Amino acid sequence: MNLEQLEYVMEVAKQGTISKAAEQLHISHSAISQSLSSLESELGLIIFKRSHSGTICTEEGKKVLALAYDIINKVNELKELGYKASMLKGTLKIAASSIFFTTLLPEILHSFKQAFPNVQLIISEDDVVNIGRYVKNNEIDIGLTYVSSRDLKEIDPALTYRLLFQTKFQVCVSKNSILADYKKITPKEVVQHPLALRNENPGKNYWANMLSNYGKVNVFLYSNNNDVIKNVIANNLAIGIYTDFWVRQDPIIEKGDIVSIPFELGKDSALSLIYLLAKNKHVSLIESEFLKFLKQRFEEYSLQI
Repeated sequence: MNLEQLEYVMEVAKQGTISKAAEQLHISHSAISQSLSSLESELGLIIFKRSHSGTICTEEGKKVLALAYDIINKVNELKELGYKASMLKGTLKIAASSIFFTTLLPEILHSFKQAFPNVQLIISEDDVVNIGRYVKNNEIDIGLTYVSSRDLKEIDPALTYRLLFQTKFQVCVSKNSILADYKKITPKEVVQHPLALRNENPGKNYWANMLSNYGKVNVFLYSNNNDVIKNVIANNLAIGIYTDFWVRQDPIIEKGDIVSIPFELGKDSALSLIYLLAKNKHVSLIESEFLKFLKQRFEEYSLQI
């Protein structure tokens, strides 16, 4: 069996006779007839019922025809993918919040680069405010960031966004912490302990302002190094605030040295992970292909949890 035989099946079914199929394919009637007979013999079934009035698919032949279309379509998809990989060239500039770098983004970038090796990737980590501004000013192509779920409607009208995933806040504590057995933690309980927080805006300002409503906020340290923060938490020197998206990916938490507990914040409990594009900028083929990888991976992740 070969692809040529499947193409003959499709063309004969389409034209209704072997003669017309031969004309369309620019080969002899006998070549198609012999090829189809060989395929029928190999499969042990009759694909076409031949008569003077035409060539009609048998019931088994209809199943062969459907599979032939599926196979040829998949082959064409593979050819198209190879063509895109060899032809797609250019630069893609992405800025992302740290939460993406510590979770799914590295593997997405790796898969994309394997598929499109001629695309140059320029990747940077930045805070929420800068990412939005860079996208709006066309300094980067795609922004990967987050916003509180209640503030989605407040996104700059010059930007367009798509929701990738909604995640909820967790309080991360040492397995030796007195909080480790709690089923949930409130802001009033959080302010009774030293905090280790990411040193980025607007996150640190948000936590400082929000938690100050419940008591004096004691920040043990601010750091942009997640390993430093995790070590501080694991050693019971402070507690941290992250999201369930982050903690599901972390080996220290999987090991049990750090325990994550739902943070009860009411309407502020959810955080939306989104990508941003500028409304006034055409979405290039490179950007479109990357967004396919991005959305597919997040959809797969959502199904896994």
